[in-house]
Amino acid sequence: MRIVLAAALALMTGPVLADQVADLIAGTIRECRGCDLQGANFKKADLSGVDLTGANLTKATFHRARLKGAVLTGVTAVDANFNLADLTQAQMAGGDFSRGLFYGAQMSGADLAAADLSEARLQTARLTSARLPGAVLDRAVMRDAVANSADFSNASIRQTNLAGAHLGRSLFDGATISHAGLVKAKAGSASFVGSRILFTDFYKADLRRAKVAGATLTGNRFTTAAVAGVEFDKASMTGNFMADGRLQE
Repeated sequence: MRIVLAAALALMTGPVLADQVADLIAGTIRECRGCDLQGANFKKADLSGVDLTGANLTKATFHRARLKGAVLTGVTAVDANFNLADLTQAQMAGGDFSRGLFYGAQMSGADLAAADLSEARLQTARLTSARLPGAVLDRAVMRDAVANSADFSNASIRQTNLAGAHLGRSLFDGATISHAGLVKAKAGSASFVGSRILFTDFYKADLRRAKVAGATLTGNRFTTAAVAGVEFDKASMTGNFMADGRLQE
């Protein structure tokens, strides 16, 4: 009896999912709040402005899709593929994008407040002026990402790879940055006010005029980093390798 019921439910669910996907791609519908779109294929689809609030997008494919201004607030998009997608000014606050793929994605101006991007792959993604306050970026890969003037305040940035990332004028106020890699990152005029930065590698990073007032800096490597204008005396400093290679006592 259970097997028959399960088969009947599968027959009912399959066509419904297919219809929703087809209608979204065709533009017949512009809203699918709370829909179960797990595993759906939206590759190269134009979904600009669609409202998918609270939808299940687990393992869905949005490769090269247009999602400009789309509403993805509170979605579950674990293992979803957004590689090369256009998410300009998308609303993504509170979404679970853990282990998501965002290689080369355009995310400028996107709202990712309190979003979960743990273990996400964001290499070369563009996050200019994006909002990520309270976001979780633990173990994410953001090599060569462009995130100038972005807001990472109070974010969790643990074991995150930001090598070569462009972070000029970005806000990290109150963030926790631990065991992260910012090798050769370009973070001039960035603000780390009140942040906790622990055992993080800033080797050859550009930190000129960065603000560190009230920050706690412990066990970090600033060897050969550009630090002109950084007022380290306004931070709590313990056991850091400074720009001249000297180990701070």
